[in-house]
Amino acid sequence: MKKTLLSLFTVILLMTAARAQSLVYHNAMEFPLIGRYHNDSSYNRLPAKYQATVRPEVWYLSRNAAGIAVRFSSNATTIAARWKVINNFAMNHMTATGIKGLDLYALVNNKWQFVNSAIPDGSSSSEKTFLHKGEPVQREYLLYLPLYDGIDSLAIGVNEGAVIEKPRGQQLLDKKPVVYYGSSIAQGGCANRPGMAYTSILSRQLQRPFINLGFSGNGKFETSVGAAICETDPALIVIDCNPNTDAEQIQPGAVALVRQLRQCKPRVPILLVENYMYENAYFEKDMKEMVFRKRAALKQAYLQLLQSGVKNLHYTSGEGFLGDDHEGTVDGVHPTDIGMERFARRIRPVIEKLL
Repeated sequence: MKKTLLSLFTVILLMTAARAQSLVYHNAMEFPLIGRYHNDSSYNRLPAKYQATVRPEVWYLSRNAAGIAVRFSSNATTIAARWKVINNFAMNHMTATGIKGLDLYALVNNKWQFVNSAIPDGSSSSEKTFLHKGEPVQREYLLYLPLYDGIDSLAIGVNEGAVIEKPRGQQLLDKKPVVYYGSSIAQGGCANRPGMAYTSILSRQLQRPFINLGFSGNGKFETSVGAAICETDPALIVIDCNPNTDAEQIQPGAVALVRQLRQCKPRVPILLVENYMYENAYFEKDMKEMVFRKRAALKQAYLQLLQSGVKNLHYTSGEGFLGDDHEGTVDGVHPTDIGMERFARRIRPVIEKLL
């Protein structure tokens, strides 16, 4: 009996090893990156030079790869990934898959369809297979990177003899991006997996890249971030910083940021987004009043900017972003996947009109 079990265990090990050895890994940096505007050889959202100009908290968060995705084409029947994250970060209200996992999508009938996620191991290094026995069909792929951790290294594995190359199609490559500056909600908290952040949902639906500049707890109308936005070539700039900014700082902060952006991007539309009502604000008077004060401050900034002659500036209220059943968050503030889909559905027509 012991010999039989030992032999069986040996066979399993050999089969596992053979399977692992049959994959050929390619550095993900060989392929185009969606959602990263600079050319540094990193998966950071801001280039290295900004370490000296933004606040340390913003720089730390900019190394999270939220919204960045790898575009490639392949006829592989097996697709896997090896990746190492920078911080091996964890939170008690967001899944490890959303924080530091990967998401693979394939283009089917000109729409991006979810294939599988790569759930991270407990350590900083992981290796997972998305597709085990697929058909040898040439497809366009989109591989989303972690929302709340950074990537130190990433390799895409395909079966021996398979083709993996730069995209053959132009989806997500042929349009100017939407730049979205905001808070933890914009960064992707608390989506279950990277592809479910609302900026990523919108990117797939609109076939347009989004540059995610959501900084958890630190989206604060800062002109140091505005300097980075000025380096992009956007079709639209969205500013959604109310959640992280004290009411007293919203009006001067929004005015200064918009004026900076209008100076460097005179014709690009800018959209100001109000904060939505947090769930506990329906029961706590002080919280509800804070939400209304923040909205009033942003509206004041908007009207001041219009009166001063700023053109192509737009505004959307905070109503209706998470639906009306109060079931769209994990903690009363951060959206679940349901909340993320509702947010995307609510803001999509506003964005489409401006594009």
